[in-house]
Amino acid sequence: MYGWRARIGLLIPSVNTTMEPEFNRMAPDGVSIHATRLGLSGFTPEALIAMGKEVEQAAKMILDIGAEVIVFGCTSGSFVKGVGHDQELIREIEAVTGRPAIATSHAVLEALHHLKMKKVAVATPYPDEINEKEKGFLEGNGIKVVNIKGAEYRNRAPFYPLAKLPVSYIGLHEPQVAYKLALDVYRQEADGIFISCTNFRTIEIIDTLERTIDKPVVTSNQATMVAALRKAGIKDRIKGYGVLMESL
Repeated sequence: MYGWRARIGLLIPSVNTTMEPEFNRMAPDGVSIHATRLGLSGFTPEALIAMGKEVEQAAKMILDIGAEVIVFGCTSGSFVKGVGHDQELIREIEAVTGRPAIATSHAVLEALHHLKMKKVAVATPYPDEINEKEKGFLEGNGIKVVNIKGAEYRNRAPFYPLAKLPVSYIGLHEPQVAYKLALDVYRQEADGIFISCTNFRTIEIIDTLERTIDKPVVTSNQATMVAALRKAGIKDRIKGYGVLMESL
């Protein structure tokens, strides 16, 4: 039986092509990953807020697979309304399902606190208007942002050789893009790097990046996976995806 230790239910944006594969790669034996989608019409604050209106129905649907933990798997979608947005989503999901819930931006805060990262450099695929909201969210929760830089991705790709239909620009990029952007944004005074976005491919480069800067690296999917495993009572130390996952 798949998920004999735990089943994790993901609520993810309709354009996300990265979170499921990364979660499946990181999942320890006996943990299964199951997803349903939330419609995202564009990458603006308004579109992200509108996506949140689908959370209640999606959360009820993911219960059908017997999820022990339910995850709102979108970083920007869980901070765009400011400080407390993450907690609002968690309360909503738990109220309609009766199951423990996680929102990615809250999982990131937990990871940063766990690793004692009080000052961070932040790499994102977002446009400036979303980056400003992320900076406000992090600093409103006691995390100093020493530098933040985005890749300005806004729309779906009109064409890609491996896709018959338009898909997210963010999800098309190889992990080297996140690696180079992270090094570009890094500043020596930072306690480490946070790479934001559950659709930004990162897990292959976390270990290499940590060796390069000799400091911790937190990514949206890695932090969310750690939070989900903890909620499920699973404490396996998982190697290959940074010091955070080895400290479960």
